[in-house]
Order: sequence, then C-alpha cells, then structure tokens
Amino acid sequence: MQRGRVPCLGWCRPLGRLVGADPVRVAMLGLRAPWGPEGGVDGGVERVVAELAPRLAARGCQVTVYCRRRYNALGPGPHRGVELVDVGTVYTKHLEAFVHTAVAMPAAVRRADLVHIHAMGPALFSWMPRLVGRTTVVTIHGLDWQRVKWGPGARAALRLGEHAAATFPHGLITVSRDLAEHFRASYGVDATWIPNGVAPIPAVPLAESRQPGLVSGRFLLLLGRLVPEKGVEGLLAAYGEAAIPDPLLVVGGSAYTDQHVAHLHRIAPPGVRFTGPLHGRPRDALLTHARALILPSLVEGFPLTPLESLSAGRPVLLSDIAPHRELLAGVCAGWLVAPDQAAWVAALQRLVSQSDGTLSAMGSAGREHVRAHYSWDEIADRTLDAYRRAAGRARSAGWRIERAGWGCRSPRPASRDSRPR
Repeated sequence: MQRGRVPCLGWCRPLGRLVGADPVRVAMLGLRAPWGPEGGVDGGVERVVAELAPRLAARGCQVTVYCRRRYNALGPGPHRGVELVDVGTVYTKHLEAFVHTAVAMPAAVRRADLVHIHAMGPALFSWMPRLVGRTTVVTIHGLDWQRVKWGPGARAALRLGEHAAATFPHGLITVSRDLAEHFRASYGVDATWIPNGVAPIPAVPLAESRQPGLVSGRFLLLLGRLVPEKGVEGLLAAYGEAAIPDPLLVVGGSAYTDQHVAHLHRIAPPGVRFTGPLHGRPRDALLTHARALILPSLVEGFPLTPLESLSAGRPVLLSDIAPHRELLAGVCAGWLVAPDQAAWVAALQRLVSQSDGTLSAMGSAGREHVRAHYSWDEIADRTLDAYRRAAGRARSAGWRIERAGWGCRSPRPASRDSRPR
C-alpha cells in the first residue's frame, strides 16, 4: 500500500491514537444542540450526544457536532472537547430536521472521516456521505413514524428515512433490542444494539428544585417533552380518578405541540403541577426526592428518564411497552402498567400505598442495575467498536482517502508487490 494513502478510517491502530498523521474526525448530525441553558436539553437525542461526544473526544476522536443555530445557547466553538458548529434551518415542525441535515451535510462530509447521523428523519440523507466515500453510521432512536404528531406526509418521509437507514450506512445502531429486531425482521439488516446510558445522579437537596411546598418522597414525577405519544392525557385522567394525596409534577415543554400542552393544562385535575422544562440541579433534586418517576408513553426508543430515576435511587412506574420491559428485565425496580385507564388508576393507588422501605429497596436495586449495565463510558467504547466495524465495511467497499486534500476515489488494483501482507 502506498505511503500517504490509507483505507477510509483505516483503524490501523486502536482508536484513541492517530490514524496516519491525523486524529479520526467524526461529524454528528440529526439533533438540535447537545447543551442548552443550565447545561440541559429536553430531547433524548440531544442528551445522548451530550454524553457520548465528549467521551469519544477523550478517546482520540476529533468530534464536530452540527447544531441548529436557534438551540445552541453556547454558540459555535469548542465545548468539553467537542467542536460545535451552528447551521441554520427552517424552523417548522415538518422541515426543521430535514433541512438542517441537508444544509449541514456538505460541510460534514468535507471535514470528517466518519459521519454519524442520529434519528430516522435525518437518516434520509445517509446516502450523501456514502456517495463520496465517507464511513457512514446511523443511530435509530425510535420508530418516529409511529408518533402521533406526524401526519401522512411526514410519516411517509420518515418511512423513507427508515429505509435509507437500512440501506446506505456502513453501520446501523439501535438503542433497544426491539428496534434491532425490527430492522432484522423488516429489512434483513443486523443492527448493532447499543442502549442509551446514564450518568450517576447526585443527591441534591429538595430546596434546590425551586418548587415550593413539596415533601421528599411524597410527590410523583413525570419528565419529558409534552407530546401526544408520551401518554400524559391518559395519565391525568387516571390520576384524577385515583384520588391520591401525592401531587403530580409534570416537568417538560412543548415540541411544536403548543395546542396539546394547552389541552393538558385544561384537563389537568387538582394536584397536577406543570413546571415547564427544568435542567441541572433543580431537575436532579426532583429525581432524588420523588416517590417514583412515571412514564406512560405509547411509543419510545429507549427512554432516558427512567434510567435517570433509577440512577437517582428511585423506582419507576412505566407503561408496558417493549423498551420498558427491556429496561426492567432482571431487576425489581419498578412496575409495568397495561395500557388502559383502570390499570393506571390501580397502579397509582398501589404506588402510594408502598412503604418508604420498599420504595428505597427498589430504588437501590435499580441504581445498582443501571450503573452496572448502562455506563456511558462502556457505551462510548461500544460505539467506537461499531465505528471500527463500519470502517472495515467501508474498506471492503473499496473507498480510499487521499491524505492530500482528502479527496475520495475508487481504489486502483494493487500490484503484487504493493499488496498489504
């Protein structure tokens, strides 16, 4: 092999060292921005990238995250070892993600060795880096076409994104085993299962929640964007019927769903408190002191908030869907609830009847479980392994990178003397 010419992302050394003379350059697209005010954001994809990108940088990657300008409170430049680049878009529910990915992609493929696209909509553009020979990886965080907020046109576009994710990338990652099985059954594609992780949640005094009148262990907590598929409307009806003494805190904001949020406010029974989005220590204080976290979602990929509740040592009450079953498999740290109002009424009443000792024991078991199986450091290592495998497939596909100018070309047939031994 000629000096100065290496296979795309050759991985000739363990990742975390240099490939040739340069660090491996990774571009991430498909999110709003990884860090917002007070260091936090509401979206699952954004929070995944906020944890994953700095760890990849610490392992020797040169990571660039392409942000949607409106949401990047930090502005362009380096943060926690990650380069943030602002790119504009059309800020509407249906066009925001698609336009941003299309606009950011030319810069990403020009500057990166590997392009990592997050989410099903942006995956529609996974053919672009593949076309010019960049190693391409897609992570699917959920079957977004199932979400209630999308109409027929958007669902069709998301279906195309799913098909693209199964067709073009050198590597496909899913955040749950159920999603991996979906791609195997639907497309015959063997996706790599890498779940979301969780960082240890510190114990924060309840006073720092900035929510007056709360008593530790005597309130219920729901965290997340207020969108129809979170099942909040049904939970509010069940909460009102259950007539339990503990207040229910609903923490989160709109995601182009202002009408739905207004509807939730109108139908909320007494005892429900909407706080809006919370981040940082106020959020951690609620996680630390809630009786339990409640998530009645109809659709999920692999949700972060139950992981955080368990990491904080508090049990969870979850809808009985595949990702929640996967999370609670093998640990007594919460309950699964069938999707009907009577079941939720009974579950809420049962929850508030549990002793503090029982809840603490379940929370402790959950904490040990998630810290053993959902470490972000381990997930970063597994992601690097997925990158290596994708790079190997890219090599097999025959693309090479010219170090001078980073132009891609199809390989020339190697002479007998120049073939690697």
